[in-house]
Amino acid sequence: MKVTTERLDNCQVNVIIELDQAQVDKKLRDTARAVSRHYTVPGYRRGKAPFHAVVRVFGREALQQQMLEEEGNALYEEAIEQIEYEPYEVGSLEDVEWEPFRMTIVVPIAPEVELGDYRAVRVPMEVDEITDEEVDEYVDNLRREHAQWVPAEEPAAMGDQVVLDIDGKAGDETIMDNENHEMLLQEDAPHPLPGFHEQIVGMSPGEEKTFQLDVPAGDQDEAAAGREATITVRLHTVRKLDQPDDEELVMMVGDYESVDDLRASVRERLETEALQRAEAEYLDTVLEAMIEAAPRIEYPPQALDREAELAMNQLERQLAASGMTADIFFRMVGKTREAYLREMRPTVEGRLRKRLVLQKVGELEGIEADPEAIQA
Repeated sequence: MKVTTERLDNCQVNVIIELDQAQVDKKLRDTARAVSRHYTVPGYRRGKAPFHAVVRVFGREALQQQMLEEEGNALYEEAIEQIEYEPYEVGSLEDVEWEPFRMTIVVPIAPEVELGDYRAVRVPMEVDEITDEEVDEYVDNLRREHAQWVPAEEPAAMGDQVVLDIDGKAGDETIMDNENHEMLLQEDAPHPLPGFHEQIVGMSPGEEKTFQLDVPAGDQDEAAAGREATITVRLHTVRKLDQPDDEELVMMVGDYESVDDLRASVRERLETEALQRAEAEYLDTVLEAMIEAAPRIEYPPQALDREAELAMNQLERQLAASGMTADIFFRMVGKTREAYLREMRPTVEGRLRKRLVLQKVGELEGIEADPEAIQA
C-alpha cells in the first residue's frame, strides 16, 4: 500500500491510498468469498461459489462497494499511522478510482496559529471617568429606593399615588366600575383611557368629578370603541413620595458621617465598577488586536462546526435551567435550530479565533493549569 498526502487550505489534508492490482484482486476475492457465505449463488453451495459466479450474480460495482465497506476503515487507519499529520477528526471519503485503485480521503488536522511578535502588541487601557453627575444620579436613586409613600391633603399631581372609585359609561353600557382603585399618575398614560390621568391632576381627597373622554377606536371593548364615555370619579387618598433628606439618607444606607462621606463611597464604588468593566472589555480588545496582527490563524471547517454545536448545547442548557425547552424557544424566535445555528456562526467563529490565540499564547509562554487548582 502506498500512502501520500496533499496539503489543502484550512488545515485539511488529502490522504491518498494506492493499491497495486494484485492487492485489489485479493481483497475483491476475499469479499466475494464472504458474500457467497451469506447469500445464495445459484448452482453453488454457500461459500463454494467461484469469484466469476459471484461477480456475475451481484455485479462488479456492488462487490467493489462491499469491499470498501469492509476494508475502508482498515485502509484508513493504516494510512493514518503512516502520515506525519495528526487528525483533528475522522476524515471523509472524497473519491475512489479503481483502475488503478486510488482512494482519496480528506482529513481535518489540528488548527494552526502563528502569532508573530505578539509581545509587541500594545492596546491602551481605557477606564471611564466617573463624573459628578453620575454620583448625583446614584445618590438620587438611593433616595428613591428609601422613599416612602405618605398620605397628603394637597391636590393630586403627576407622580402621585391615588386611591379612587371609578364609574364609567359609554351610553348605557358600563365600561368601568372600580372601587378603591390604586394607580400612579403618569403623563400620557393610555390606561384606563387616554387623558384619564390628566383629569385626576388637581383633585383633592374627598372630591368627586365627572368628565367625558373618547374611547379609542381600536379599544378591546368593541361596543364602546369610538364612542364618548362619561366618567365619574371620587378621590379618596393622595399619596406623595417622601424622599429622605441628606441626614436621613446617611443614616439609612450605612455608617457614614455625612453626605460627603456617602458621595465619596459612591464614587469609589462606581470607579471600581468602571475598572472591572474596562478590564473585562480590555481582554477582548487585546485578543482582537492580536488576531489582527497574527500572520496566520487556520482551522478546519469541523472546528467551527464543533464550536457552533458547543455554543448551541450551552444555549439549550441555559434554556432548560430557566424552565424553557429549546423547541419552544425556537418557535418564539420563529427559526429552526439549523437556521439559528447558521446565524450564530459569525459570533462563534470570533470566539473560536480568540480561544485559539489564547491557547497559542499559553503554549508559547509555557502556561499550564495546576491540576489541584482545577480540582478545587
